[in-house]
Amino acid sequence: MRAPRTIRFCLGIALALFGGAISIEPVAADGISNQQAEVKRVLAEIDALQQKEGQFAELGAQALDLKAQLDAEIVVSQGKIAAQQAELNVLGGQLSNVAVQKVMGGGSGALGPLFTDPAAIDEGLQRDHLARVAVNAGAATTDDFEALLRALDKEQRSLTKKQAKATDLAANAEINRKAADKAGREATTRLAKAKVKLGSLIEQERQRQAAAAKRQYQQKLQQQQAAAAARKGSGKSGSGAFGGGASLGSGGGGGGSYVAVSGQAGAAIRAAQSQLGVPYRFASSTPGVAFDCSGLTAWAWGTAGVSLPHQSRNQYSSVPHVSASDAQPGDLIFYYSPISHVGIYLGGGMMIHSPQTGTSVSYTQVHWDKVVGVGRPG
Repeated sequence: MRAPRTIRFCLGIALALFGGAISIEPVAADGISNQQAEVKRVLAEIDALQQKEGQFAELGAQALDLKAQLDAEIVVSQGKIAAQQAELNVLGGQLSNVAVQKVMGGGSGALGPLFTDPAAIDEGLQRDHLARVAVNAGAATTDDFEALLRALDKEQRSLTKKQAKATDLAANAEINRKAADKAGREATTRLAKAKVKLGSLIEQERQRQAAAAKRQYQQKLQQQQAAAAARKGSGKSGSGAFGGGASLGSGGGGGGSYVAVSGQAGAAIRAAQSQLGVPYRFASSTPGVAFDCSGLTAWAWGTAGVSLPHQSRNQYSSVPHVSASDAQPGDLIFYYSPISHVGIYLGGGMMIHSPQTGTSVSYTQVHWDKVVGVGRPG
């Protein structure tokens, strides 16, 4: 009887172990699945924070640019006021001389009110009397005098409004700078914690997403090329989702484009590459010191002789657009909607950019799923 009992015992142990093995596998699979879901969730959160940082940075940079324009107008206005005040002083001196001459010439009867107590005479009445005396002497006209005063008053009111608006814009820029910094710090902290918990899975998922976006981009490009070939064969014209004339070259989009590639693109790329490692900073565009995303692209293309505004949205509005399939080295790659990030395309699916707080000018793969437009300066 022992043998059967031993067999039954062994069978029980085997079944228990086998059953345990069966139950462990789904748990492990569920654990991996949960990890993958967490990685995706974390990256989505980080991406949202980086978008938010870019949007606040855009608003802040726009406020600073508007303030800079106002500051220039304020300087002009202050110059006008100084000139008008000088002119008014000259005219006032002429009127005083005329008054003295009239007195010395025996015509003091008309000037009686000028020599009463100044505190007892309304300034406007005194000014009007001086103007009429000057008219009698041929030195000025009432219209000239009053027009100058009105112009001065108008310019002073305008200056006051501009100064108040400039103050508001400075405050707005600072609010957005702080909000951008906060979002950037949150993204950096979230990423650091995720790397501690999830290790290399974060970077692996980023690479996987970038590769998937590239495959999707290439599939659409191939569909567009096939459609273009079919139209050519049938004698029809037109363009697909990405535009016409593209090919899968080293430029990422490659091929013939409907906007000519600027000969200055290489100079812009070399300028940007010379700033690799320079840190990101809000609303900055100082070589060797700091850049934000649009500050880098504006400076790089500026060294190539092409002027660009210092916001990614304004840059997008200021340059000719090309389809993603036609992207060439030197083109500007714009991310998100609303646009809040920009980099310079290098070809081969790579670009150079100044990403966000806590980073520096660096190379990165183009995430084509985030691209909302491509522009070509020059």
